Amino acid sequence: MPWLQKLLYSCSVMLTPTVKRSSKEQRRVEKVASGLTLYVSDTCPYCTKVKKQVKHLNIPLTIKNLDRCHIYQKELLSGGGKAQVPCLKIDRSKGVEWVYRSEQIANYMDKKFQPKAKQRQLERASG
Repeated sequence: MPWLQKLLYSCSVMLTPTVKRSSKEQRRVEKVASGLTLYVSDTCPYCTKVKKQVKHLNIPLTIKNLDRCHIYQKELLSGGGKAQVPCLKIDRSKGVEWVYRSEQIANYMDKKFQPKAKQRQLERASG
């Protein structure tokens, strides 16, 4: 029933509300996101969670689906050391970082892309 999973995912993503930002803040997000690549698979529930967060945070990043191109799996294996998804590749001037756990990816996304007012609310609630 992979087709049913795809349908349910598509519906849940379409219903996910997106963060609204000023044009200046969105340009900053686009600049930061230009160095990110997300490796996913259609059948991975952790990937679904991460993709929904990307959509919610309105992050225009490159997504490479291993189910659609076998070369992506080779990239992931040679670069990060394992063919596990989800994986976030972070290109920085200091080098490349590969983040594999969905919770770590979610934390990174929140720190980098959550609007400032929302970040303060989250910090108050947890602290």
